[in-house]
Amino acid sequence: MIQNTSAAEISPIAGGSRIQSIDVLRGFALLGILLMNIIAFAFPLAAYTDPTIDGATQGVNLVVFASMDVLVEGSMRTIFSMLFGAGMLIFLAKRDTDVDTLRGLFYRRTVLLIAFGLVNAYIFIWPGDILYTYGMAGLLLYFFRDFSALRLAQYSLAIFLVLALMHIAMHIDARGMRNAVAAVEALPAGTSLTAEQEQALEDWDAFLEGQFASPEIIQQEYESRNSGYIDNVIASAPLNLVLQTVVLLISTLWDVLAMMLLGMAFFKWGLLDASRSSRDYWLLVIAGIGLGLPLNYLETATYISSGFEIYWAGGNRPSYDVGRLTLAVGYIGIVMLICKHALIPWFRSALAAVGQLALTNYLSQSLICNFIFMGFGLGLFGDLQRYQAYLVVLGVWIFQIVFSLVWLRFYRFGPAEWLWRSLTYKQSQPLRLGTPKA
Repeated sequence: MIQNTSAAEISPIAGGSRIQSIDVLRGFALLGILLMNIIAFAFPLAAYTDPTIDGATQGVNLVVFASMDVLVEGSMRTIFSMLFGAGMLIFLAKRDTDVDTLRGLFYRRTVLLIAFGLVNAYIFIWPGDILYTYGMAGLLLYFFRDFSALRLAQYSLAIFLVLALMHIAMHIDARGMRNAVAAVEALPAGTSLTAEQEQALEDWDAFLEGQFASPEIIQQEYESRNSGYIDNVIASAPLNLVLQTVVLLISTLWDVLAMMLLGMAFFKWGLLDASRSSRDYWLLVIAGIGLGLPLNYLETATYISSGFEIYWAGGNRPSYDVGRLTLAVGYIGIVMLICKHALIPWFRSALAAVGQLALTNYLSQSLICNFIFMGFGLGLFGDLQRYQAYLVVLGVWIFQIVFSLVWLRFYRFGPAEWLWRSLTYKQSQPLRLGTPKA
């Protein structure tokens, strides 16, 4: 019989009860996310998908852009989001706890995640924050908890299909606008433009603003990012507001929800705890990498050969969702094989530690990178070449791996994890190892 248990009597998952393969996979995805996010820290936001913004169109910088675009873009975020869905099921799997108490804890935990996201976006000044979106999607996720793995996967793929259709429509629309502008640009100098041609130019300018790629927006970013802390807070607030309202409802909420539902399905299928057969994981690797890698390569090559036309950039690609999803599945297969066969112990230990402190490490990436690049810190925004930004990534990786390993020698949770759990359970959690539980 399920006991009526109060929130204060329930404890977070102890270190020895954690699923190491999930921590390893989470650490892998968290470190991988910085490979893309570093571009938005170091350069104007549009450079995330457009290397012409920071001049990375030839030589080693182009190689770096193409490599990240093929191997990383979208796939790490997909894995990270899938693990949030799996984490919800783990959180709700507490035995001898009544449903009402668990539901209350889950929603308190989720609202607190939204609060962490607001802090990361507005106080730590990171418009690319994903925690707010995770929290908003998490409010919907509870209703799917008892669905079968197959049903969860079906709902996920249905949302992905809608998103894919949206990206196809965006590609067609952007391509049409660009062709209309090209026709105007080809007219002899001094030609009087028709109302339709004037409208085409206005539509294109509005599109570039929506992609954060207009010259005015880029110039504003250079000015604000190289300014002081308050100036950056003020400059980023309107962007955060748009991302957390309009963009959230149109796109990112459903994008994240689809990945979370698939993560729940993978967890229920036993694909995330390294318990399935090696054959199953090899199938994930072969199918995921075999489809995702050539598809991503084809689209990146097409983007480059087009002269970096914006309708081939990032989410404007017609098969963007298929490429990132399949590649993510392939990476999951590789990590699970490593965990299943206990390969590369130092690799697993390092990533597991980073994954166990995922919230702390994610938030600290904002603090570290903004200090390095913004005007109130070292002020390197826009000063590095693209390949040099990855030296910063390497430094952050080394710091976070060492910090995580050392911290977990003495403490049960990371600082942010401890705060999240203490607020969730309305009771200060024992932090130092060896401290008796309250």
